[in-house]
Amino acid sequence: MDARQITAGMMRLTNEAQAVRAGRMRGERRRRVRQAHQRLDSSYVSIAERNAALAAACGACTCFGEPHCLDCGGEGKPGWQRPDESLFRQYVAPVLARLGVHMDDEAPHHDSLRALSWADASAQGASL
Repeated sequence: MDARQITAGMMRLTNEAQAVRAGRMRGERRRRVRQAHQRLDSSYVSIAERNAALAAACGACTCFGEPHCLDCGGEGKPGWQRPDESLFRQYVAPVLARLGVHMDDEAPHHDSLRALSWADASAQGASL
């Protein structure tokens, strides 16, 4: 389920949930609406948690630098703060490895990454 589907579903279910609360919906349909609303809530929580983890891995705000953000004022793009090392290794390091950039386990700081441009990665046979 992508974000657009979740948003559309949440809007539809919000309207139906209002009908449930107002007593205009009863029985089996009411039960199905409540179950669907719970599934969407669960999906939203899961996506929000994954977004927060990826943002931390990239050293970004959870908005990834959107100008309307009250937390970072639009400054929170990747690299805005120090990345969470364990999340960086989980989410970002595999992408870098695919590009031919390897991390040195004994020196996990920024000095452990060797510089490599996209052109260098292509020339060395790395592919996405």
